[in-house]
Amino acid sequence: MPTEKERLDEVEPTVADLVATTQALTAELNRVSERLHVLERRLSGAGSGPDEDLDSTEGIADTVNALRAAWDAEQELLADSVRADLNAEVAEYESLAQQRDAGLAKLSTGRMPRFERDALQHEVQNLEWRVNAQEAGARAASHRLSADRLAAEEPWRAEAVMAGDKARQEVLDIARRRLTRALAADTRLPLWFRVGLGEITTPDPSRWVEAAVALVAYRLEYGVVDPISPLGEIPSATSGFAAWVRRAEAHTDIVDQLESLRP
Repeated sequence: MPTEKERLDEVEPTVADLVATTQALTAELNRVSERLHVLERRLSGAGSGPDEDLDSTEGIADTVNALRAAWDAEQELLADSVRADLNAEVAEYESLAQQRDAGLAKLSTGRMPRFERDALQHEVQNLEWRVNAQEAGARAASHRLSADRLAAEEPWRAEAVMAGDKARQEVLDIARRRLTRALAADTRLPLWFRVGLGEITTPDPSRWVEAAVALVAYRLEYGVVDPISPLGEIPSATSGFAAWVRRAEAHTDIVDQLESLRP
């Protein structure tokens, strides 16, 4: 039967190996934890480097100017959805007026059974009421559509809108490059960025990154420089013009993206 010393001598190498392995794993875990902490700080914007100015237009003047020109051009152009609604409103009014006129013409053409005449007169009266109720709105819609057509015929507007579409893609690429560079350099991102984005989402940060890119691009496109509010003032689409409808839709989309990141 082995003595106590012999048993200890037998297990001592195994214990030593376990201790060495544990120490190595602990050191590796500490290294990984420190690295993750650095990455989280970078991705959340709380870097240790200098402040990052994501709103700067330095070096991207052509893109910014194209976006500003497109904004001006679309100030008098209706958004597609608004134009469609106005056309539908005018078409409905014209259809009602045609139905009313057809009924009146039929009533004046000759004899018909009394019950048929009474029914037709009732229908015409109802159509007349609906035509009168919709006339003012249809006239206003028609005037807006006429102004929209005149504005669309101005060559500079079409050129500016096309250039703006191209610049809008460019500003997204610019925003992505700026964000990538800032995170890699461990710079301190602005307060508005940290307010809007919060902590990096894990384990998949892709939605966080896409929301960050969209936010930076929005601020560059619309000249938002508020130091605290990520998106600045809430835009209104009530005018129906393409510039404001586009901005309001972009604002809503980014708000939804930011809200989806909240725990």
